Amino acid sequence: MSRGGLAAGLFALFFSLYALTSSGNPFRVPDEFEVYFQAEHLVDAGDLSVPQTLAITQGGQPIFFGRFGLDGRPYAPYGPGVAFLILPFHLAGRAVARLAGIEREPLPGGIVWELVVGGVTTLASAFAAALAVAGFFRACVALGADNRRAIALALALGGATVLWPFGRTLYSESWLAACFAWAAALLIEARTPARGTARVALAAALIAVAGITKPTALVIAPGFVVAVLASERIAWRTRMNVVAALCVAAAAATGVHLWWNLARFGRALEFGYNLGEMIPEPPVRPFIPGQVPWGLFVLLFTPGKSIFAWAPVLLVSMLVLRDAFARDRGLVAGAIVSLASALVFYAAFFLPEGGYAHGPRHLVPLVPLLMLPLALPAIAIPRRGFVAASLAGALVAALAVSVSFLEDQSPVQGPRFASPYYDRIDPGPGEPALRYRVDYVPFKHALTSGRWLAPNRPVGEGPDFFALHLARARDIAPGGRSIPAWLPYLLSLGWLPVFVAAAYALAREWKSTMNRSNA
Repeated sequence: MSRGGLAAGLFALFFSLYALTSSGNPFRVPDEFEVYFQAEHLVDAGDLSVPQTLAITQGGQPIFFGRFGLDGRPYAPYGPGVAFLILPFHLAGRAVARLAGIEREPLPGGIVWELVVGGVTTLASAFAAALAVAGFFRACVALGADNRRAIALALALGGATVLWPFGRTLYSESWLAACFAWAAALLIEARTPARGTARVALAAALIAVAGITKPTALVIAPGFVVAVLASERIAWRTRMNVVAALCVAAAAATGVHLWWNLARFGRALEFGYNLGEMIPEPPVRPFIPGQVPWGLFVLLFTPGKSIFAWAPVLLVSMLVLRDAFARDRGLVAGAIVSLASALVFYAAFFLPEGGYAHGPRHLVPLVPLLMLPLALPAIAIPRRGFVAASLAGALVAALAVSVSFLEDQSPVQGPRFASPYYDRIDPGPGEPALRYRVDYVPFKHALTSGRWLAPNRPVGEGPDFFALHLARARDIAPGGRSIPAWLPYLLSLGWLPVFVAAAYALAREWKSTMNRSNA
């Protein structure tokens, strides 16, 4: 099998795995449902406002999280990029609902159509996360890894890191991981002069897409610049041209956001966040330099948010950094700069843990980049350590796949605020009233509270899989019987043949590689 075929096989394997295990539930937190509503209203009315959020109430209040624009419309505090990225899957969801004969009814009552279309739309993240695995494989090959090493590393990334849980929700991080993984692959390939110009242009475009999708993602971009500057394999003038292209891309993404804010709110630096409930005493301080040490502790050492707990294979990567630096200074320098800039930036962010989410949400796009030193052919990977780290990572990812992050982390019902995830504190001016609990242990609350499998649980709770949520909606949601009995299982189990075929093809290639190496 060609290396292009292997990349396609890995994409098919993980796209089908993430689709099989997809939550199919983008209606938990604004970072998911308002992005979904952006895409929905883009189709309905041709703009990115989210009037749907005003029709749905929770505790007597609309679920809208954002600000009203100059035109009087409600806008979510997110960039425009992700709505366009998920649009093809949203259109596919509408087609599925039409073929299944499910009629759309106005909100808030007409939830059945939304559940079906929203579930299919969520597959956009499965697509993006699988793209990240394929791009990472291509980067490994470009670094000189043989098929066996590149496949093993890609399998670890896709099945034994935090990428899997994010490939089944509608958060934007899987798109960022895909953009950065492919940008890295293209820039590594561009070290060959004859293959340079087009690949550099495409890599720069991908960094711009990442920035338009989530502006804070650009904090990772300096690592790409440093990687190019520190590379000894590229002529100095060529390095300057590549750096210029990357800087222009980052500046363009920043310009799009400033224009978007200006067009919506009349102020370039108004992103639309309405943090009044979270930060009771203005003015809002989105960055708190004094909390950096605490934020670093959260992101590196706590069981719920440590990047090493959610991607244990990175511990193996850290062990080989010294040898890797001697062999590819640019690659390692870039990875270190991206990690350092992201850690300090997000440690100072007012919510360093990333809000409600499995694992270190902000750091997900870094995982493929930090694994790349393991692809260098001269690096000896400690086999037992790599296998142990991969098994541990697969276990954590599988648990995260089974349990909704919100069910595991949300406040316990009762007269007083009590949460396994947050403590309520007396904040300083401009600081949040909720503080992440460093003793939070993932999955413990959901799996021991009794709510997870409660027979009277509402739609969206319990084992976190699209087919089960849709089947429950069919049983208890108003109008749920309009969902054909076969639809929940077709939309999920229909991916099983793809998964089996891809796994079989990759297993044959692995066996063939082993035979060649033993010959």
